[in-house]
Amino acid sequence: MASSPDFDIELIKKYDHSGPRYTSYPTAVSFTSQFSEDSYRKIALSSNEDPIPKPLSLYFHIPFCDTICFYCACNKIATKNHTMATEYLQRLHQEIEMQASLFDNDRFVEQLHWGGGTPTFLNPDEMAELMAVTRQHFNLIGNNEGEFSIEIDPRSVNRETITHLSDLGFNRFSLGVQDIDPEVQKAVNRVQPQEMNQEVIDACRAVGAKSINVELIYGLPLQTVSGFSSTLDAIIDMSPDRLSVFNYAHLPERFKPQRRINDDELPSAEEKLEILQLSINKLTNAGYVYIGMDHFARPDDELNLAQESGTLHRNFQG
Repeated sequence: MASSPDFDIELIKKYDHSGPRYTSYPTAVSFTSQFSEDSYRKIALSSNEDPIPKPLSLYFHIPFCDTICFYCACNKIATKNHTMATEYLQRLHQEIEMQASLFDNDRFVEQLHWGGGTPTFLNPDEMAELMAVTRQHFNLIGNNEGEFSIEIDPRSVNRETITHLSDLGFNRFSLGVQDIDPEVQKAVNRVQPQEMNQEVIDACRAVGAKSINVELIYGLPLQTVSGFSSTLDAIIDMSPDRLSVFNYAHLPERFKPQRRINDDELPSAEEKLEILQLSINKLTNAGYVYIGMDHFARPDDELNLAQESGTLHRNFQG
């Protein structure tokens, strides 16, 4: 079992300021207009020249949410009007065809991920059509060999939804939970009973999911070390394969929903560090491996862990 990491408090204080989130690489601040469409096309086409066809990974962003979570800094559109997805999907289908034309068909898609927003904002027919269009233009690896994952808001799905997603080929599910404390949930406008989380995890297991991930956030309003400890206990009892424990970045001047959060209710930097240390200790003691970059995973998934070291996800694996 890995030992608990040591934190250099003085070094942390020195660099205690906002920076890019390493949920993807390169980070957003690295993108510039100097990298043109022509540059992208040349690089994409040149990637086909390797004698051994390299596999592909696809990421689809579904930006719609039924309700807004105050902490959210994602690219999203909060709306009750589900018909807004229609035009977006039409354009996404066109984009799929355009992108596929740049890559040889003998290159299998081994990884596919739907993120958001809330991908489960789409209705079952829209999900099926999007996957069908993807299969029409890209060569998705079959026989449940690929890693096809989707982010899920447990408030937006039921057992039938999970079964439908499994039938479409999804075998990895990531549940947004954040915190189980009702007061914290109210403070961030995401009320989500623990029973709901358990029902979704049970549904994922019933369809034979390869991996179930739970996302938590520390640094939210009204969170305490003891309160987050209770959240961790509840999640450990559900025994997900992975956990992503993210640090909340409070940037209300950039993200309007965060202005609904009371700054006085946010835990201090010292408290956040205590919560992170607690999370690492509690999860590693529960048998999870601390991957780093806020992720934990189970030891029996170390092969997949090694394969995903360069993907979008940051996990604790158990």
